[in-house]
Amino acid sequence: MSRTRKEMEIRRIQKTGASTMTVSLPKDWVDQNNLKAGDPVGMHILPDGTINVDPKTDRKRETARRLIWVDREESSEHLTRKLIGAYLAGYNILEIRSKDRLDHDIKHTIKEFARLVIGPEVIEETSNSVVLHDLSDPVELPQEKCVRRMHLIARSMHSDAMEAFVDGDVDLARDIIERDADVDRLYWMAVKQYNLILKDRKLAEKIGIDIYEGMNLVLVARVIERIGDHAEKIAKNAEAAAELGEHIQEIELMKTFSKESLGVLEKAIEAYFLKNIKNANTVIDKGEDLVGRCESLSGRLRSQHEPAAVVSTSVLDSIIRTTMYAIDVAEIAINGAMKLDD
Repeated sequence: MSRTRKEMEIRRIQKTGASTMTVSLPKDWVDQNNLKAGDPVGMHILPDGTINVDPKTDRKRETARRLIWVDREESSEHLTRKLIGAYLAGYNILEIRSKDRLDHDIKHTIKEFARLVIGPEVIEETSNSVVLHDLSDPVELPQEKCVRRMHLIARSMHSDAMEAFVDGDVDLARDIIERDADVDRLYWMAVKQYNLILKDRKLAEKIGIDIYEGMNLVLVARVIERIGDHAEKIAKNAEAAAELGEHIQEIELMKTFSKESLGVLEKAIEAYFLKNIKNANTVIDKGEDLVGRCESLSGRLRSQHEPAAVVSTSVLDSIIRTTMYAIDVAEIAINGAMKLDD
């Protein structure tokens, strides 16, 4: 039975000197990488105890090209999903091609995608093809920086959305809705970087994180992205409330709950980056208490069956969800802190 590449090959350690131990390299691997006696190879000790042997000591980010075919029946939504998927997978060259001429809507979709994410730029365009090159540098904008920026944007979105809701400020509400794209852009960047470090452990070393921390950062980024979605939802409810022109009951209590929710989120993010288990547990306790009080108020408002009450309960639901997502961050903080004890 022939040996597949995925099967482990056992080799014994040989003693070749007073304190020197050697292990021979597989001949197939040496031939595939055009190595010969005397050539240098890079060796990296990984967190799981294994050693990575790299045939290239000056490895740079390799060009990863993805060809995406488009047909006449392709909808803009379907193409956008494929482009985002290829971007998240870490391809830095995206070539969109069609056997026929690309119509205006498809080209607009491609350029709109380039605007929605960080990095890709149009470098070549013909009647039936468009080529995007991702110029972003993961080292310049690492996952942690993405998550911190997401938190700042989502926090300001929620705060401003509540202000728009209280004051009936439709212009501010519309501005918040547009800001949600900034959170999505950073989230996609964080996910893409995680996929890149899975492929390239050297990149993880340059950024200063391991795959476990990278996964936790993706989880936190996903939570913050959802918080941004709920800030957008509050902004849309602010527009609806302004159109109703009715008095919003319990508005002061809702403002208090919103402020407390942001406080829980702030402490959760802090506990995560400091890996502070005690503070994370405090955050969870406070968050659960706040959720209970919000749900109690929501129940009272639901019983009124008035248009303004319906809008208010929807806003309360977003405050509850924001708090629960903050609790999720605190739980991720505890899990990450426990991993440090390994």
